[in-house]
Amino acid sequence: MSNLLTTPRQSLKVVLSLVLAALLVGMGLYINRQTASVDNSAQDSTAPSIAPIEAQLPVPRPLTLFQLTAHDLKPLDNARLKGKWTLLFFGYTHCPDVCPTTLTELAQTVRLLEPAVLAETQFVFVSVDPRRDSPASLADYVTYFDERFIGATGSIDELAVLVRQLDSKFALGTDLAGEPIVNHSSAMLLIDPQVRYYAR
Repeated sequence: MSNLLTTPRQSLKVVLSLVLAALLVGMGLYINRQTASVDNSAQDSTAPSIAPIEAQLPVPRPLTLFQLTAHDLKPLDNARLKGKWTLLFFGYTHCPDVCPTTLTELAQTVRLLEPAVLAETQFVFVSVDPRRDSPASLADYVTYFDERFIGATGSIDELAVLVRQLDSKFALGTDLAGEPIVNHSSAMLLIDPQVRYYAR
């Protein structure tokens, strides 16, 4: 994207690149390094510092059909992602550090966005721990950080369909005491309004 684009959808793409690069520098959302000009005044040492989106895919990759269950008991599927930019993060509610830290800092970041950008953007937390995370528990968890956040989960097989498409991983197990163990990718992922894997 080397030229300024003028259609509403393309303009939003430019706005997202500029706003997310300028205001969310701590988050590292350098979605378009060629057009995003970061204002030095926005580079505050107190800015959020969660795992960055570091690289735009050379060619956005369409997501094949998947379906999870969101915390509002509605499907989280391709149709629900269509038409908006989606920032997506894999985790689980019993995560002791990375997940709550990421969601806290993402919530702080969201409050910096203009209403017009928020209207075209959604934020999704996908639990890869269906043994313990139900839609009800996810509702309590994600809305604690921000009421605009969407929580979702599904069966192991349903989760795997989405996880693999986003070049991510998760593994479930138990420790010697029989307590659940969850390992998961922690990158922030960006899906575009055409439901294509756009950047990580």
